Amino acid sequence: MQPVSEYFDPALPAPLREALAQALKAPPQRVQRVSGGGEALWLKRTEDSLSLWWRILKGNSRRAFEADRLALKDLARQQLPVPAIRAEGPDFFATTEIGTPVAHLLRGAQNAEELAPALEAAGRALGAFHAAGVVHGRPKLRDICWDGDQARLIDFERYRRDNSSPKLMAQDMLVLLHSLFSLRLEGDAEARLALKGWLSVAPEGMAEALVKRAKALAWLRPASRLALMRRAGSSEMIAMPVTLDWILATLR
Repeated sequence: MQPVSEYFDPALPAPLREALAQALKAPPQRVQRVSGGGEALWLKRTEDSLSLWWRILKGNSRRAFEADRLALKDLARQQLPVPAIRAEGPDFFATTEIGTPVAHLLRGAQNAEELAPALEAAGRALGAFHAAGVVHGRPKLRDICWDGDQARLIDFERYRRDNSSPKLMAQDMLVLLHSLFSLRLEGDAEARLALKGWLSVAPEGMAEALVKRAKALAWLRPASRLALMRRAGSSEMIAMPVTLDWILATLR
């Protein structure tokens, strides 16, 4: 891995540049919003000071950080929907603020109709990655941001070059749908919007690949169904059989 030189976008407003400089002097936070001059950035920093316990739980944080940085540069060159890096150094990078995570919108909206543009755009954005042969790895709705016009993806800590297949693309979409049902268990209309957007852009055969992936994960059903019956366990566990059944019922 080549060392990263320090870079600041010369177009950054002076107040934002100063706010960023001050944030970099403060004790590190993994992710931090920095604003000034009417603009905002998201500053991401390394987690080199994690305890042994957290390193075991989270894995190699430096590798994940560099994978995220590499992805943003690779994908920007391919003109895929990601935020631009506006400043960086060996232990940080800062990206343009690109709107609100779709998960936040889903928590606040009352019905699918008002969410339709964001959900379809989220599906299309993921489909654009897959059409380019790129897998995100964990595209939960909190990792897709909507600015009222465009959806873009963030958090590429699992990004690996040349690591793509229909199976992994289908897994991406399953993760997106599972995150939706984790937030809104009765989310049929919302899921259909995201699926519609994805299928409009994704490569041919991805509907079949998604069904195949859902069938392959049937072994998850017993424990998650028990959680659903008892309304116990995490929302993610409760949502798993709902997601798998929805995929099979919708795309059969």
